Amino acid sequence: MRRRHLLALVGSLVAGSGCTGTSGEPTADGTVTPAPVPSPSDAPTTPDSTGDVEITAAAVQPGIVQPRIDSIGVTDDAGQYLVVDVAGNAPDRSDIELRFSGASYLPEELRRPLYRGDFSGETYGEDGGPLVFGLPETGDATDAELYWGEGRWAPSAETVERLEDPLPPFSVTLDGPETAGAGSNPQVTITVTNEGEGAGRYVLALNRQGPRVAYTPVGRLAGELDPGASKRHTVDAVPPDGDRSTQYTLDVPGRQDRLRHVISSADGDDA
Repeated sequence: MRRRHLLALVGSLVAGSGCTGTSGEPTADGTVTPAPVPSPSDAPTTPDSTGDVEITAAAVQPGIVQPRIDSIGVTDDAGQYLVVDVAGNAPDRSDIELRFSGASYLPEELRRPLYRGDFSGETYGEDGGPLVFGLPETGDATDAELYWGEGRWAPSAETVERLEDPLPPFSVTLDGPETAGAGSNPQVTITVTNEGEGAGRYVLALNRQGPRVAYTPVGRLAGELDPGASKRHTVDAVPPDGDRSTQYTLDVPGRQDRLRHVISSADGDDA
């Protein structure tokens, strides 16, 4: 298992407590078997030849976000992930495989659903849904195709390029006010910068502790950045309640510890 290195530029931020960590807790199983590149004689000849299967989206990213018991966290056990959204008369999951760099990959057996905004998560079923493929960090994607029964789908030239190029490193910061008073409207900011030489996608998971909850998800943050570009996410924060502080933790691919920011009460000492 190879985790991609991400830089964290967070001043005094330290690892927070909670239950969103990913180390020591595998959440996805993948199957990889050697497979030759299919020849024209044994491969379907037309994309989506079943006629009623639609691939609505495809994304290459360093991790996936999944619900935990009372929070959300990033899973990043693979070199990179390809997430494909299927709609229409979806084929059975067991009939689907991805050819990539001379090998065959089955969809990940997710022990928890994919989180993209709904805490109950998204799963693949009769009506389709997301398929997740854990792949090596790089490879020859000229043969990349998704197969099922009599149908197939080839990724776009941009997706092929993303599969072949290593995902760029990102620097991530989590900031906010050190104190806030009751009834105030504090905000926390997450800034992501692409420090690599190519474009890439980032995926983060933000959670909150306090002032009167043990843990609760805030949201998944994701986006595409060109080399040298930055994106700033601003999130409305919950102010402290009496002497109870508010803490935000951010799960970042490639980090075993989470970024942490605490907002203490401006009206008195924390308990």
